[in-house]
Amino acid sequence: MPTKIDLPKLESYSTALSEKLCNDYYQGSIAVISGTEILKFTGIDQLNLFIIKNLFDRWKEESYKLRSPYFDYENEDVKEALSLFLNKLSKYISIRKEFFKPLVKKAVSDTLAYIVDPYQFLKIELLGKPIISLTEIIEREKYIKVNKFLIQTLIKKLQLQNKTGFPENEVLLYFEEIYKNYEPSMEPPTRYIEAFSAILKITIEDLTQQKENHPANESLGKEEALTKIKTSEFVAFKKPLVELDKEKRAVSSINDSFARSKQLSLNDVMMKEEETNILTKHRKSKIHDLKQAVPINLRYIFINELFKGSTDDYNLALIQVERCEDHDSAKNILDQVYGKKYGWDPERTEVKEFLELIERRFY
Repeated sequence: MPTKIDLPKLESYSTALSEKLCNDYYQGSIAVISGTEILKFTGIDQLNLFIIKNLFDRWKEESYKLRSPYFDYENEDVKEALSLFLNKLSKYISIRKEFFKPLVKKAVSDTLAYIVDPYQFLKIELLGKPIISLTEIIEREKYIKVNKFLIQTLIKKLQLQNKTGFPENEVLLYFEEIYKNYEPSMEPPTRYIEAFSAILKITIEDLTQQKENHPANESLGKEEALTKIKTSEFVAFKKPLVELDKEKRAVSSINDSFARSKQLSLNDVMMKEEETNILTKHRKSKIHDLKQAVPINLRYIFINELFKGSTDDYNLALIQVERCEDHDSAKNILDQVYGKKYGWDPERTEVKEFLELIERRFY
């Protein structure tokens, strides 16, 4: 029976687990964590690798924003110097708790999304540009451990073409063929869910929603079934997250589920008032980087529900918003360009959620 990730539960669990992991590590005189220590931060290697990946993704984005308009950063000598600098800097990673926790939270969310649905995760992770660089795919490969053969096989196929860049649709065709051939050999998520549960109680049933009473879905292919998601199936998005009482019910629901276990419960971790209201606080905080702020599963919803599957338009929209000087300019671009192109209904939940994220970029 097809499953999909329950987003509020994924958000709550990622928040709670990152809080617990960081509290357990930063004790006594320990004020920072190094790169070597990150690689053995937990017993889940994939989670540790995604923390490192998120760290360097943030570093690259920040360094790009700081580029001066007075110098040629595309010069080969400059590129080499920057690469050497990054390699040197990577040996001196030192992160305080308040900066490390967001990296851990995103890595938890990404790891769970990947082990539950590797197809969608890798598709979003590797694609999204008109021309896909082979070098970038190779760069991502070193952060993948679970079902690594998927990305390794893709790299080998692309290398046989003797090209450095590929149209997105060409890479997608290769990837879909590889996934179809290797899907029976993929590791089931159960073992990794159990590894997470050993730290903080979780089950595959807690994390996912079962799509019942939809016999038509069973006749659809994996891609078609995932993209033809009905509004009624996205229960989490029928009620805007800004409604505090409904957020509390979402958090309460997952806490009640975990409290039945004799293991450490989510409620134990989220017992403080500021922690039980974490979703509300998150909703009020300003966003400094839209791309990083949107969780991968929410990004999937926006791409498929608002941009009709066009990752290019989604990414371009975020870039245009980032370049706007104020919220009114950003909203005008979205309304006039993408709202008209894709027929956005202002009352639709996904539209409201997307526009709320955009608003938080400016306030």
